[in-house]
Amino acid sequence: MKLSARIGERVHEVEVARHDGHFVVTVDGVPHVADARKLPGDLYTILMEGRSYEVSVEPEGDRYVVRHGASAREVVLTDPGRRAREDRTATGRGPATVTAVMPGRVVRVLVVEGDAVEAGQGVVVVEAMKMENEIAAPRAGRVASVGVEPGRPVEAGATLIVIE
Repeated sequence: MKLSARIGERVHEVEVARHDGHFVVTVDGVPHVADARKLPGDLYTILMEGRSYEVSVEPEGDRYVVRHGASAREVVLTDPGRRAREDRTATGRGPATVTAVMPGRVVRVLVVEGDAVEAGQGVVVVEAMKMENEIAAPRAGRVASVGVEPGRPVEAGATLIVIE
């Protein structure tokens, strides 16, 4: 899975892959091997390059606040095709396809075909990297189709919901 991560004014290219039970996280071309475990609440423990970190990852809209000790950083993640999809769906023209940003497992589907949804309303919850992520509708509309069901795995880019 490839993402762009904006931290302050800097944008980093990030790729995350699972290998032999660990994550290989490549940041700006430099690979790092990490093991991550979810703790209660928004807490995670990460073992990377012989060092252990406990961090909290708090979602706030389209961004995350990542805290380690007394340090806090705002992180905004986007996948490479997100900007084009946002531009297309923001205008309300054509169907809006809600896709999985990273591989994972569908935990809950919050809508059914025919439901009216508002922009920003949660439509699907996907567990990825031991974290549950509620995926929101990019714009208001009516659910035209639901392409997933709870318990099923999804790949990055898979269509979850189509909104008309």
